[in-house]
Amino acid sequence: MRLVNRPLALILAAALVAISIILIVEVIGFAAHRSPLLVHWSTWYQWGGKTRWDAFVVRVWSAILIALGALVLILELKPRRVTRLSLRSGDDATDAAVTRRGLAGTLRAAATGIDGISSARIKVRRRRASVTAASAARGRAAATALTEPVTQAVRDRLDSLDLRHPPRLKVRVVPRGR
Repeated sequence: MRLVNRPLALILAAALVAISIILIVEVIGFAAHRSPLLVHWSTWYQWGGKTRWDAFVVRVWSAILIALGALVLILELKPRRVTRLSLRSGDDATDAAVTRRGLAGTLRAAATGIDGISSARIKVRRRRASVTAASAARGRAAATALTEPVTQAVRDRLDSLDLRHPPRLKVRVVPRGR
């Protein structure tokens, strides 16, 4: 949601600045000429003067604005996606974490550090880390034989980070493509 908030905030700020400038121009114009300059607001003023608060059009617009405000509130209160996984610390004042991308990079390095592994694709989620390593050999037997060393290397790297809530690990070794 953070990605959407920034452009929306810019648009809202620009709209408020534009409305403020128009309002200032209209106030100065009304004081000098006694007539609207940019926006013909006097018809709105007359409509507002003769329309009651319980009119149908006022109720409809109120319902639309309340629904829009509730939607924005719900979207803002929705929990953000976890991008950092916290690390254990001996001191309560220390707050350390590793990003998902950083954890994926270190797990990739651990997997590709095993002899016979040419590449690895890592997906890190909040509760699960999936490692798909590609063996340098073409046979399925060679790939199956590398599953245990890759699992051990990745698990050791994950344990060395001392995460507060370490993700479950799923390791798969596939033979090299043709």
